[in-house]
Amino acid sequence: MPVILQNSHVSPEVCLMTIKNTSGRAGQFYMLRPTKVLDPLLGRPISIHDCVDGNCSFLYRIAGKGTKLMSEMRAGDTIEAYGPYGNGFEPVDSDIRLIGGGIGIAPLYFLARTHKAMYPNRVIEAYLGFVEKPFMLQYFRAVADFVYVRVGGYITADVPFEENVINYACGPNPMMKAAKEEAEKKNSKLFLSLEAHMACGVGACLGCTCPTVSGNKRVCKDGPVFLASEVSFE
Repeated sequence: MPVILQNSHVSPEVCLMTIKNTSGRAGQFYMLRPTKVLDPLLGRPISIHDCVDGNCSFLYRIAGKGTKLMSEMRAGDTIEAYGPYGNGFEPVDSDIRLIGGGIGIAPLYFLARTHKAMYPNRVIEAYLGFVEKPFMLQYFRAVADFVYVRVGGYITADVPFEENVINYACGPNPMMKAAKEEAEKKNSKLFLSLEAHMACGVGACLGCTCPTVSGNKRVCKDGPVFLASEVSFE
């Protein structure tokens, strides 16, 4: 099983874990589960925050029993890590804007870093919203040309959705719905990285379906990245 290289708090409720011998693309995720426990039985879907030299990092919020047990693991421990799963962000030669809400900032950093490496002359803007004290800002400031931070409320209220910039958003559903509505008003292209509870991560259990204009889709298999115009928020 993969070995944990480091696992530390970046805020009271958020941790950053690096796992050895893992790989993946921006926008993909792993199913992570502590070893030697029967409860919880299923892994937790955690987005890849970064991947360097064959070691992926995962930014996660302590939200329940599974993530609480993960937060107590230490360097040298082994962990069940299955992936990478899902469709990641497709590279595009364009200026981009990242819109993250809370733990939804996790996959956007990897996107920013890989985009900067592929298209160094393109502009990257980051709009990051938090309920309380912000975290991981130094990561985004190292790769983005502009970083705007909001504490409280919806970050989407401050985002200028111009037509000539491609937008990427990840966060709670109300924020994602607001981002879609604002992007549609400005005829601005927007991709959403959806979050969902899931059991298998490979599309077999159908536990993470979401409504789209072409019927129900599986977040784990068909996503988690979707064009916003395809997604229906009920």
